Amino acid sequence: MASDFSAKAGARPLYPNQDAVLTQLERRILSGALKVGDRLPSERTLCAEYNVSRPVIREVLRGLQERGYIEIHPGRGSFVRAVGASDLARPLARMAQRTGVTPRDLVTARTMLECEAAAMAASRGTDEQIDLVRQALEAHQAAQDLSTLARSDLAFHEAVAHAGGNPVIAVMFGSIRTLVYGLMLRSLSDREVLAAGDPWHQTIYEGIARRDPEAARAAMAEHLRLALDFYGADLDTPLDDVLARRGIQVARLDDELAGFG
Repeated sequence: MASDFSAKAGARPLYPNQDAVLTQLERRILSGALKVGDRLPSERTLCAEYNVSRPVIREVLRGLQERGYIEIHPGRGSFVRAVGASDLARPLARMAQRTGVTPRDLVTARTMLECEAAAMAASRGTDEQIDLVRQALEAHQAAQDLSTLARSDLAFHEAVAHAGGNPVIAVMFGSIRTLVYGLMLRSLSDREVLAAGDPWHQTIYEGIARRDPEAARAAMAEHLRLALDFYGADLDTPLDDVLARRGIQVARLDDELAGFG
């Protein structure tokens, strides 16, 4: 159902540029004035409301689409969409490319986040949440090719992040999932790292299933620490360059994860 954004008589504010219009519409989406599934007003209505040209409105709509706020369906209109994990991860992936984030940076951040997530999953996770961790583990153990291994690895760590019942931790992990996926592709394509690191998934799960926070925390810490032992020069090389040498483009990781998780 479309929300009513028609301008009141005599009230037609002049917005100086498309960024200002985009910001106004973004705020209305974030505030809930426009809800998931709502159709935005027509281009003509938005032009009248914001006193700008149709090309400006079209650029604004493209900007909202790129940020993951809306879906544009030709002939039907623009609709507010639900924000998924990939939408949270996209800005961090771009930041990593610009600032030269290294595997060491990412491993350090993951250790701070995921060790506590594992401990919380053990102490606070419901039986259903812990069973989802088990299912993710079994799917990973059954995976054969690199892409499936990496996706199932990511799914396992996401299940652990969600099992603690803290939505902030889940969102924080979601925001780095694209980078984590890239790191997993690097690790899982290295037989030595795969052999050393993969068995720790079982140990992490066992600590969680036993409701032993310290065991779960320690297992996760050891699992993540292995990168520090095995990555060599890659550890302090920008992640973008590390992946590029293996034929993996960070810019395409979002597309690979589209619809996943």
